[in-house]
Amino acid sequence: MVLCVGAASTVIFQALRQPIVVGYLFAGMLVGPYLSFPLLANYDRIHTLSELGVILLMFALGLEFSIRKLLRLGPTSGFIMLIQVGLMLWLGFECGRAMHFSTLESIFVGAIVSISSTTIVAKAYEDRKPSHSLRGLVFGVLLMEDLAAVLELAVLTALATGAGVSTHLVGKTVARLAIFLVLLVSVGIIAVPRLIKFVMRLGRPETTLIACIGICFGFAIIAEHAGYSVALGAFLAGSLVAESGDVQQIEHLITPVRDMFGAVFFVSVGMMIDPTLIVDHWVEVIILTAVVVFGKVVGVAFASLLSGAGIKNSVAAGMSLAQIGEFSFIIAGVGLQLRATHEFIYTLVVAVSAITTLLTPFMIRFAAPISDAVAARFPEPVAALQSLYDSWMERIRSARADRAGLPSIRRPVIIIAFCAVSIAAILIFNEVDPFDFTGRLGQAAGWSYFESGIVIDLIVLVICAPFAMGLYYGSRRLATALAKRAIPVDKRATIGIEYESAGRALIEMLQLTILLGVVMPLLAVVQPFMEELEGVGILVIVATLMAIVVWRSARLMQGQMRAAVALLADSLTAGHALGQEPPHIRQHEVSGLGFLTAVRVDPDAPGVGQTIGQLDLQSTTGATVVAVARNGGDFAVPKSTEIIQAGDMVELAGSSYAIDAATYLLCGHRQGAVRTDLPRESRPTGS
Repeated sequence: MVLCVGAASTVIFQALRQPIVVGYLFAGMLVGPYLSFPLLANYDRIHTLSELGVILLMFALGLEFSIRKLLRLGPTSGFIMLIQVGLMLWLGFECGRAMHFSTLESIFVGAIVSISSTTIVAKAYEDRKPSHSLRGLVFGVLLMEDLAAVLELAVLTALATGAGVSTHLVGKTVARLAIFLVLLVSVGIIAVPRLIKFVMRLGRPETTLIACIGICFGFAIIAEHAGYSVALGAFLAGSLVAESGDVQQIEHLITPVRDMFGAVFFVSVGMMIDPTLIVDHWVEVIILTAVVVFGKVVGVAFASLLSGAGIKNSVAAGMSLAQIGEFSFIIAGVGLQLRATHEFIYTLVVAVSAITTLLTPFMIRFAAPISDAVAARFPEPVAALQSLYDSWMERIRSARADRAGLPSIRRPVIIIAFCAVSIAAILIFNEVDPFDFTGRLGQAAGWSYFESGIVIDLIVLVICAPFAMGLYYGSRRLATALAKRAIPVDKRATIGIEYESAGRALIEMLQLTILLGVVMPLLAVVQPFMEELEGVGILVIVATLMAIVVWRSARLMQGQMRAAVALLADSLTAGHALGQEPPHIRQHEVSGLGFLTAVRVDPDAPGVGQTIGQLDLQSTTGATVVAVARNGGDFAVPKSTEIIQAGDMVELAGSSYAIDAATYLLCGHRQGAVRTDLPRESRPTGS
């Protein structure tokens, strides 16, 4: 029955050019118990089958991400996850307070809205094929969120059972998860690729299909018995199978089975939608839906920008992850089972998940025009800084050679983690005040409770001061080490300018980014013990500092680029003085700025005759025009009205992908627009 109704909805929605996921949800409502329709499916039976869909969808997703690729994505995705999950935990908790939930229920609400749905995004991306860079960014964050959900479940279970949360519990949970992943991946990386290659040599598609599905469900069983989700095990199985190198043939075999059971999963989600619940509690549903959509779009987009993903990918990633799904159901179910939350919260989560699932395909569809609009409204100095910052972050991620001469980042990371945990413990201890120090001080000194509370708070601030200083200097040291990987002082550089200005701007940006990655999770942990306005005040202070640093760095870098233009123009036009024709693409490593790329515009190039404003390279590609050399002349950060002429040498700043796209718009080809300082596997192709 489910597949019959799903088939009809798929055909209808495909004919209407609407997302198929929406059709499946509509089919689920038709066969569900809440609409007066002459078809009714057994939900328990469908739910069991839908779990097979989740497992197969995650396995197919894992085929696109080998273990090596996951390791490369780890630091960037982990940073985005920290900021996004920290922000959503805080927003969800405050939303629960506003709706008069208990403190424990508000904590559960924060956890519920913090995890996006990998299954829903994977299905939505099948209909609209995103770029490889965006796909890697989004699913890297989703994987990190799933790992964070495992930790959240352990903490919430301890809170709901009255066991309490301790450093020992959190450390034990993290260590157990790390050991499980290391053991599973270590054994799997040795056995699974060899087994798949052996099966593939047999030349029987049926054998290959059953063997791959057997490995998929085997890893799902192992994960479930270890206390984790079957989705995590299936994803790791797919990543290990991808190491065999025969992904295309395996994907071709898996796709039909995955699509069939995936349809059952989305129909089962539709069966849980109760329209009367949405109507009766429309205020709560709208508030929580707005929190999910707004918080995730802003949190993911902002964190992605700070990680150097570029404006377009950052906005698109935020709009792709603006939903909740299967892990939210699990967290809400745990709260209901342990009687930590009311049944209403579970039904509210189902309604919000259904609405955000309906919105996801449309948000992905409109991500490109919205990101273009956002990029077009960036102030010119900030846009130029963003392009350089993207290239610096790309250099940091790819830095691998001569690491012996670079400062170590291990020690400052340990210092930052220790100071952050210490500050959180001190603040929570002060807010809980288990020994009633405030009351005892008031009795001894003859003060009111309010007056003694202020004195205790001042004492706590003094105690926290050394750890705050350690956090500041640790983040500064880490930012300096990373900055030297991005802008090394290289005497072999083609052009040399003052290092201090660019280096100082990058260090300030990186330090504030690191502190933000610490403050957001710290605020999420401490907020349940604090007053509401205290958390808001911290966020306002952090946002103000971020705006000041970004604007100051942008102005500093704009002046730095103007100072470098004369040297750039001399280098670009040096060949003219000797009667030589300049190359189509020429790269400079500018000591103090990093890599810049000069692109020659041929007479028949599509960019000839257009102004820089009409090309709109910044919002379209993420690259910024630093200078234009023309017959020995030059323009410092040219205005948008400057017309590109045949023979111009256009100097571009940005990541390798941005440079590649900008070269295509200017010259009509991509070949050669590749950064030579990057590892081979991370360079863009010429297609």
